[in-house]
This record gives sequence, structure tokens and C-alpha cells, in this order.
Amino acid sequence: MTSEPAHDHLDLDAIEALCAAATPDTVFAARAREAVPRLVAEVRRLRWLVEYGACPTAGTTGTEFVLPLDEEMLAYFREMADVLVERVGISRAEAVARINASYGTRQWVALDLQLMGHELPEYWAYGVYYGPDSQHRLPIGAPDADADIDFSTHPVRPAPPKDSPFWTLEE
Repeated sequence: MTSEPAHDHLDLDAIEALCAAATPDTVFAARAREAVPRLVAEVRRLRWLVEYGACPTAGTTGTEFVLPLDEEMLAYFREMADVLVERVGISRAEAVARINASYGTRQWVALDLQLMGHELPEYWAYGVYYGPDSQHRLPIGAPDADADIDFSTHPVRPAPPKDSPFWTLEE
């Protein structure tokens, strides 16, 4: 996938002119001219999500996550973000972006997300932040299993690019 936004050839000037011509109400036309750039930006963001391989409903969920989640899974994903914020020390915006980039793709949505609930949120959260160590291990969030892992030297996966649509929260 590319990190360049899709070229959608939207002509804002033409759209503004159509809004102004469509109504003699100058107040409505002024509000439309104000709203059009935000609407165009949202269309571009949604197209970009699709280009990045996000799930078909990405960006329309009404939450910080780009994939559709029921209330139970939304709480679970928020717990994953909490783990990254509290235990790893990254911002909530970065935690959500990492989760979106890892689990907000068509491939993950095609899988049964309920499978994730059979592990602690830490198991999945650590997997979006840490890469495997020299012994091919990932932390799993279980104190006994993770006891001999030096988190300070464990490899860290790169965050998604700041200009990617997976960043849904401001830092």
C-alpha cells in the first residue's frame, strides 16, 4: 500500500459555486461553503482508509477505532489501548493508531474478532508494539511467562506513519 492519498479530483471551487447557485439563501450558501472543505477532507480520509486496506466500514464506526466493534469488543480494544498507554508509555493517539493499523484491516475483520477475547488484552496489545526478540518471543501479558523478558531492550515495531488514516485521535 502507499502512504500517498488517493487523487480524487474534487474541485472545491466548482462545488462551492454549485452550493451558491443551488440556493438564493446567502446564509445557507455561506454555511455550505464552510462545510464543503470538511466534507471533502472526510471523503479523502475514507478513500485513504480503503486504499490502506482497512475494512469496508472503516472510519464510519463513530469511535476511535476504524473497524466496526460491538460494545464488548469496543471495551476490549479500549483495554488494549490502556495497556499500551499505561505499561508501555505511549500516547493514547499512538496506541489507537497502532491498533487500527494492526487490526483494522480487511484481513482481520474477515476473521472472527471474538477469537481475540480468549486472550488477555495485553497479549494483543504487546503484539502491536513489540516485535519478536532474538528468541522469537513476544510478551504476552502474563507475569510468569514474561518474567525473563527485558522490555527495555525488546524490539519495538514502528508506528504507522503520522499521515496515515489510522491516526484517529489528536496527540
